[in-house]
Amino acid sequence: MTIVGSLVLSLACRGAMSPKSSADSGYGRYDSGSAWDQDGDADADTDTDSDTDTMPPETESDFFSLAPAPAPDFLLIANPDRDTVSRVTVPELEVITAPVGSEPQAVQLSSTYDVAITFNEGSDDASVLPTDTLEEIRVDLRPALDAMQLSPDGTWAIAFNSLDADDGEVGSTQSVKEASFVHLASATSTGLALGFQPRQLHFSDDGARAVFLGDAWLALVQLDVEPLDIQLVQIADDLLDPPDSEELLLNPAGTRALIRQRDNSRLVLVDLDALSTSTLPTGGTPSDLDMHPDGVHAVAVARGSSELWIYDLESPQAPRVVDMPEDETLGAVTFGPDEATPALLYSTVSGQSRFASWDLSDDSITVHPLPKPVVAVGLDPTGQTALFVHDDLDADDMDVAYDGKHGVTLVNTRTWLTNDYVLPAEPTQFAHSDDGAHGFLIMDREERLEVLDYGTLLMDDVELRSEPVHLGTLPGTSWAYVSQEHELGRLSLYDAATGTLKTMTGFELNAGIEIEEDR
Repeated sequence: MTIVGSLVLSLACRGAMSPKSSADSGYGRYDSGSAWDQDGDADADTDTDSDTDTMPPETESDFFSLAPAPAPDFLLIANPDRDTVSRVTVPELEVITAPVGSEPQAVQLSSTYDVAITFNEGSDDASVLPTDTLEEIRVDLRPALDAMQLSPDGTWAIAFNSLDADDGEVGSTQSVKEASFVHLASATSTGLALGFQPRQLHFSDDGARAVFLGDAWLALVQLDVEPLDIQLVQIADDLLDPPDSEELLLNPAGTRALIRQRDNSRLVLVDLDALSTSTLPTGGTPSDLDMHPDGVHAVAVARGSSELWIYDLESPQAPRVVDMPEDETLGAVTFGPDEATPALLYSTVSGQSRFASWDLSDDSITVHPLPKPVVAVGLDPTGQTALFVHDDLDADDMDVAYDGKHGVTLVNTRTWLTNDYVLPAEPTQFAHSDDGAHGFLIMDREERLEVLDYGTLLMDDVELRSEPVHLGTLPGTSWAYVSQEHELGRLSLYDAATGTLKTMTGFELNAGIEIEEDR
């Protein structure tokens, strides 16, 4: 997808699915002659449940997940055209640029912000960099890998070949069933054969376990023992034609995994200690699977039977079922940070201009109108403000002001006050400040940053000097950053607390840098 400060790594990295991962390629499209159509494919998935549901799968957007390139007081930027990485301090805008491997496609930071790693696609290696000096240690990787994820504790970076990535040309002997495990502290790499090409990689919350998900197999790697070893668990009865594995959810301890498969009316439960499997009942067409904010329960949305199935992960065999409104199509759920925040129920494939709020205290569900159908949903970190994204395709029940237009709707989840905006172009990335005070939005080929005040639900334009590419925020601060199209590198930093915009041009060369400040 993208390189610097992107929402998900460009090399087909998929975010850990606890509590929710990003979809493969953004959001679906509505075809007024049929149904929501993801990636231009009008073929709906068939459903073997008794409940009729022939709509395609729900999609989960990558709009609201930030790659960990920013730290509270600096930003690391990969420069693939120059084979370098730049560190930019904030707010001073001092720059250090250091060489890395060929074509660095992403940079990630450890949880303590003291070590970074780049994935160098052109040279099949990674660069481990202490962030104070950027003195590189080069680590070899297995050839032709295309994705890398960092463990939550920042101890390991794992590179692998994602099933959903474009393999491209084969220039050397290679396997799609391998992974490289990079230990950041020692800057060493271990290659392992996985036995299958994974769709996704997940970590336990403590970073001690890595779990690779395939269609027929699950692979467990215990990261806190030596030597590293792969343990396989069969998750499909039919090894020749297994169902697509669409979602995996780990409990916080990393001892149990729940798997949602295409066209399967039961969930697969994996005991990762015993390496055994069983199945759990669920309703018709399970279309989403998420961790409840209490960290104890998992929730499956059964779109075909209009039900929510709630599993206690310690004893999941007897789930609790909550009925959803039968005359609504609700196939996905987004949770806030705690049980006091209502969950949002919606569908990205129904073509209906509405969503529902689920009060977790009493299981009441209320349906709310929207000006246009939903293609992506995000909650700010406090859960007080929701953003609903609408594309430019039309629907029968939409507001006429949105005819052929993109848009966003801001919703206060405490009062249900709403404010919606028609947009001049397709929104490409969103970000939120950690305190939930502000949101930020950039659009395709629009030289502006949109600043969203979540207290008032108002949006204001901030002019940029060139087309924006990537957007993010610095942890624990009021700063947002926007990287822009420029042959020498251009970065704008916006302080939402003061309304100050600083723009730096030329950071890729680390020379001849121009800094401009607007207020």
